Amino acid sequence: MSMSDSSSSCQSYFARFTEDGREQALHAHAQNVANLAANFAENIGICNLAKTIGLLHDHGKARLTFKEYLEAQMHGRESVRGSVKHSIYGAKHLNNIFSHYLPVAEMLSNCIVSHHGSLRDYIAPNGDTPLASELSKHLEDMPDIECPNLDADILLAEVKSILALAPDKAFALSMMTKLLFSCLVDADRLDAYLFEADKTYEPVIPDWDSMLAQLERHLLNVAKEQTGTSTEMVALRETVSAQCGESGMRERGIYQLSVPTGGGKTLSSLRFALTHAKKHGMSRIIYVIPYLSILEQAAKAIRDAIGADDKTVLEHHSNILPDEPAMYRLHIDRWDSDIMLTTQVQFLESVFSAKGSDLRKLHNIANSVIIFDEIQNLPVKCVHLFNSAMNFLNTVCKSTILLCTATQPLLDKVARKMILSEKPSIADNCVAPQRTKIVNALRPGGYAYQDLAEFAQEKLDNSMLIIVNTKAAAKGLAIELMNAGISTMHLSTNMCPAHREEVIKNLRNRLKALADRKSNDYEPFVCVSTQLIEAGVDISFECVIRDLAGLDSIIQAQGRCNRHGEFGDVKNVYVVNIKGENLSKLPDIQIGAEITRRLFNDGTIDINSYYEHYFFARSDKMDYPIDGGSIYDLLTGNKQGCNAYKSRNHSQKVELRQAIRSAAEAFYVIAPGQTQVVVAYPGSESIVADYLAQQDIVLKRKKLHELAKFTVSLYSFQIEELQKKGALPQDNKGEQGLMILAKGFYDSCFGVDIDGSHQFLIV
Repeated sequence: MSMSDSSSSCQSYFARFTEDGREQALHAHAQNVANLAANFAENIGICNLAKTIGLLHDHGKARLTFKEYLEAQMHGRESVRGSVKHSIYGAKHLNNIFSHYLPVAEMLSNCIVSHHGSLRDYIAPNGDTPLASELSKHLEDMPDIECPNLDADILLAEVKSILALAPDKAFALSMMTKLLFSCLVDADRLDAYLFEADKTYEPVIPDWDSMLAQLERHLLNVAKEQTGTSTEMVALRETVSAQCGESGMRERGIYQLSVPTGGGKTLSSLRFALTHAKKHGMSRIIYVIPYLSILEQAAKAIRDAIGADDKTVLEHHSNILPDEPAMYRLHIDRWDSDIMLTTQVQFLESVFSAKGSDLRKLHNIANSVIIFDEIQNLPVKCVHLFNSAMNFLNTVCKSTILLCTATQPLLDKVARKMILSEKPSIADNCVAPQRTKIVNALRPGGYAYQDLAEFAQEKLDNSMLIIVNTKAAAKGLAIELMNAGISTMHLSTNMCPAHREEVIKNLRNRLKALADRKSNDYEPFVCVSTQLIEAGVDISFECVIRDLAGLDSIIQAQGRCNRHGEFGDVKNVYVVNIKGENLSKLPDIQIGAEITRRLFNDGTIDINSYYEHYFFARSDKMDYPIDGGSIYDLLTGNKQGCNAYKSRNHSQKVELRQAIRSAAEAFYVIAPGQTQVVVAYPGSESIVADYLAQQDIVLKRKKLHELAKFTVSLYSFQIEELQKKGALPQDNKGEQGLMILAKGFYDSCFGVDIDGSHQFLIV
């Protein structure tokens, strides 16, 4: 492939300027971006495709109009940023010269025309052809620059080689477009950053040897210090850890780690990942975790285990307040740290986005070990999209996937299967000693709150956890227990994160006092919580009661009982049913509960049987249904769009059909429509005052980050009710963008109090 950088013909054009007056030549920027993009794409096998879009992405800047626009900005003359377009020119050039290689032309043109925004649909659901229509428009003021010589056969061969590897070829075309786009966007923005900062690109090569050696030393120390844990549990953790270390030597693939709760999953999976990354020369390790509380807990455990700082082990979530915001922003945009931890929402909404800002990191997910913790929390609607993405990341991008949980969902048994490796389990025959047993305590008609409070009082010895399905049930039951004179704590998402953290800290202290038997006047207590506590939180009660739900949730709740065997005998986990419980807005829980009830009636408490029934009952939801079809279809065959396209007799010929942008706009993990409200919890008022008084935009953003721990997400009907009571601003905008809840509407036990009654205020 001959690629001329054409430097002699475009010396007079430049890509950008800095505040101190330095100019970056256009040909230098184009060559830098091409080289960076090709480097990013090398492991994937699409470096020529990536280099091509790098060379041509700013083709439209080689025009007198654009030169004058930049010079006006440089000299402070009036100009509207972004008013002179340039992305369309390179895209149009590629589309013209590759007209006989239409899939290649469409894919590369889409990346170039979109590189300052979002990828276009090839065919929209309504039959429009956004990309082809844009490329068909006549352009004036053509670039004054010689184009590189391009060999279409080489580029087409790269596309074919990827499709040959991919098990789902239609889905792979969407993912390949996104990968190329990722390489271009990251290369373009990184080169701009490096030029403005006057730096050179120096990728960091992880020192897996040192990290693994440090982990091995840490594990030896942990083994010596495990007090208060049964010898059987210690033996289980050591067995799991050893097997995970051995399994790290396996080939790249998709694996499972099915460990009983309390089995040391975090450090065992880390041992696998470090060993595997070292063996295969992989770029990074990525942990994907459903809840922030588990993520922060895991990040600390990993840093402590390998003696790393927060740059080597980087967390990407809203609670972080970095010392160097600009540098932190660069790393979370790129995901280039050795070990990344992020939320399930962040990961999925990045992979299934169409925005350059989200997809910039995608190429750095390639050649990585990706660990999904508590994978049973994957939303049912995302199952087929997730499976197809993981198969692509493994087969095409050479990443290894590890699915971790105590309750492994049957992702390889659904219609669009995850392709697991041969012998996928990396830790076999790891059976925990019996610490608990599930007891069917269901009643015909269910328990009223008073009945359940009496049942709990009867079973309470020292410590008890009760997990219910709704926030209303958590509050109603807690009130009944308090009225009965029982020491009661409450947890739900009606409480802000700072409040929940304080309650969990107090829980740990009380449970430790119980374990140490240091307090002679120890008072038995109950914690009533929604399901936010049931997965990943290292906390252990003597007795657990779980409101009827899916068997996977019940088993996760079981993991909060006698977790380390510290209470000696086998302890009970009682499954109950609350009278008149309305789960219509929680269909996953409702259907799971119905299936669990049937299993109880049949006398079969088996997680595989549960998932077989559950996935069968939910199979029609796994393509992520939307009006007129599904997101999976939009990213593959796009039947709806293709049918509409054919009926409209378009003049534009298109070969690729995926509606990438429409799919992205329809995709979400957590339903939109909630509003973040700042509540009056100790510590929030001073931050609100500082935020409102602050003029510096950077410091103002920092204060906004600090306020994240004092916010609660509320639905529109809750917002409206609070507005009627004068507890929130009427315009939904608030003061300087903050929706601040009035005092008297936040209870120190239950959180947001819509009624404003705060009758159970605990001072």
